[in-house]
Amino acid sequence: MLLSVVSMLSALVPAQVSSPSAPGAPVAKDDAAFVELANRWLTRRALTEGEVRSGSWTHLVEHGFGHLDLGSFKLHVPLAELREGDGVARVAESVQALFEVQQGWVRWAGGPATTAPPADVLAWLRSWSPGTFAHVPEDGDLAQLAGARTRAALASWSTAMGSGAWLGLTELGAAELFVFPRRAEFVEFVALVGWLDKFQRASAWNSTLGTWLEYVARDWQLVTLEYGGVGKSEAVEKRNPKALRELVAQVASRALLARLSHSELDPGLAGALANAMVIDLYDELDTRIDGDVRGRSSQGRSEFVPGGNPNGGILPATSAENRWRSSKGKDHFLVALGVALKQGAHGGASKLERQGSFELVSDDGDKSARVSAPFLGPGGKAPEAALLPDYLELLRCYGVGFLHWLRTRESGNEVASAKRFADFLQLLARDTKAAELPKLFQQAYGEPLSATKGAELFESPTLEGRFLSWLAKH
Repeated sequence: MLLSVVSMLSALVPAQVSSPSAPGAPVAKDDAAFVELANRWLTRRALTEGEVRSGSWTHLVEHGFGHLDLGSFKLHVPLAELREGDGVARVAESVQALFEVQQGWVRWAGGPATTAPPADVLAWLRSWSPGTFAHVPEDGDLAQLAGARTRAALASWSTAMGSGAWLGLTELGAAELFVFPRRAEFVEFVALVGWLDKFQRASAWNSTLGTWLEYVARDWQLVTLEYGGVGKSEAVEKRNPKALRELVAQVASRALLARLSHSELDPGLAGALANAMVIDLYDELDTRIDGDVRGRSSQGRSEFVPGGNPNGGILPATSAENRWRSSKGKDHFLVALGVALKQGAHGGASKLERQGSFELVSDDGDKSARVSAPFLGPGGKAPEAALLPDYLELLRCYGVGFLHWLRTRESGNEVASAKRFADFLQLLARDTKAAELPKLFQQAYGEPLSATKGAELFESPTLEGRFLSWLAKH
């Protein structure tokens, strides 16, 4: 394993310094590549393992990162990325995405209509250049580089957004978001996390790290703005100029929901909400961190959307432009869902077979099978391994399609549906444990989310059953 890890990661992260062997407990030879990566990060900042271990995790953030309070988020970015034009432009795009995603969540939650950042703040953001960051304060607070009026306007806006009043809360606080414009430092930092925290090591020290786009370290959400591959990396916006903001908004939405729930919200619901928000903001979803994402570090179970819940995400090798993703979600994936539903319903005798069954196909096309609802409750079951990639793509699309219906069609028209959905989000913000989800849906909508058996979806009103009946007609 060591040879493959070293060759892949070293190709992505060129050696910038000569690092000594790591002090402390011995490591297995298979872990040597990750220790070397961690050492590179520390050495560039003139830090030792002892200094970091004797301090706290916040001690890491004090070295080499700039910080910006942005309402519901606190942004951390490597200062080295602010010394050249491309890095500054990509960080500015990320900040703009964080402004936009907060406005989106306020709108969904039925909050005040006027939540845009002040004009002074937006003008300052548009003026950024490497010269803006020539003299960053010792504490890394990037807001100090703005004029007094702009700084005060940003602080006032951030306080209002971070209070959570728009969600009916008395306090929300900020989700910690680390944006790495270039992959090299992201890979090093994740390796460092695994070196310092034995509980994170199993997920962080993974041979596929060189292709991950995001990682969760305790309460920190890390994201890089470059795709990875053997011997190369590529800016996410190279193939699609909108992809950078989409990725940041998706990851930030997950971080916001994790902050609300202390990471206890069902990951499938959180992922579907984040995906639906990206489409609402940018009219598409062209990201690579969920669905059929091969080679992930772990697989988990989700009651809302059975499938995967990894700590890291990678660029999938085979599903970038499959039948599920061809529309990039511009239609909320309803066309792809409708086609699979029609194929799955062929020859069906029962209502479940006609309105709640979808066809799955293996990568090579040699295998196909029908999979039936429920998908939104504990009754969902994963198919055999050959069909699992297609199943994960189905679930990704299904979650988005269901939430789009819930927010725009459930109550018969968009205004009434949006109001009821806003009420649901207010409830979700106050009680977000996965075990409480059935109660919350019942309280907000007056009927169950789903059923334990497929036939029961249509026997009495359920949200999933009504969505399937609507989908079958559209």
